[in-house]
Amino acid sequence: MWFKNARIYTVALDDGLKSIFNNETLLNEKIAAEQFKPTTQKEMSSCGFSPVFGRHTDAFVFSHDQNHFLRFTEENKLLPSSIVNQALADEIDIREQELNRALKKSEKQALKTALIDKMMAQAFTTRRELFMWINTRYGFVAVSASSAKRAENAITILRKALTTFPAKSFQPRCVVEDRLTSFVATKELPESFELGFDAVLKSNDDTGSTVRVSKDDLTSNEVVSHIKAGKVITDLQLSFNHCAQFVLSADLTVKRLALDDQFLEHNLPQPTDDKLADLQANVIIEGEVLTNLVAAISKAFDCDK
Repeated sequence: MWFKNARIYTVALDDGLKSIFNNETLLNEKIAAEQFKPTTQKEMSSCGFSPVFGRHTDAFVFSHDQNHFLRFTEENKLLPSSIVNQALADEIDIREQELNRALKKSEKQALKTALIDKMMAQAFTTRRELFMWINTRYGFVAVSASSAKRAENAITILRKALTTFPAKSFQPRCVVEDRLTSFVATKELPESFELGFDAVLKSNDDTGSTVRVSKDDLTSNEVVSHIKAGKVITDLQLSFNHCAQFVLSADLTVKRLALDDQFLEHNLPQPTDDKLADLQANVIIEGEVLTNLVAAISKAFDCDK
């Protein structure tokens, strides 16, 4: 699965944006203009869009039934400040012994600049990828990240590619923790949702004590007693429409999303010798599930559209 985690946004598409998304060639050109390039010798990080199916295609966008998918790549050099500071301290000691005097502030800064340039050229790099889903029918957006910072970075580059992309986080018109807690306390859930077996409960008092429930009956007396004692649920595992399981957090981030094996067995076509076609079939299924799931979450928590 591409979307094991999903930070969800909504976007109001004006006529200009709609015309771009309705023209796959034009959309591909605009996304490709912000193509990922590896970090240069003097860059600490780099990010941009990559071909959506990697080596299987050169296309930067895959679209199906108003669902659009993008691949976002990040590269960062590993250069911890503690390593730089220790190497700098050693270099300063050597120079001061050679000159038989203390170095000036400007000299230390020059040494640091030269040292960082040298270490950057030798630094290891990490590369990570995110996937983005945009549903232009309902104005839903998801980024496959649990980190708000990483998701916002991807949205920012998409906004740059399209000139404008006014995405905003889900805005629930309720207290999410209270509603999650009521699902367990009353055993009454919105249509298509069922309780899972994992939850995190936190106290609202100064202690901030936390209870984690894993692979257990969430309607048990033990869990209910924590709720009666004033704890609220901040993370709740749910199943959706007999097709997916996931954990929903208080900020409406979807985590640990997994599609049900039986659902996949009944909905995915048989694998073929065409690797690209198989990948596309999987992504189409994810798009359908995301569309229905995000719509259901929006309704369940009275989110602004």
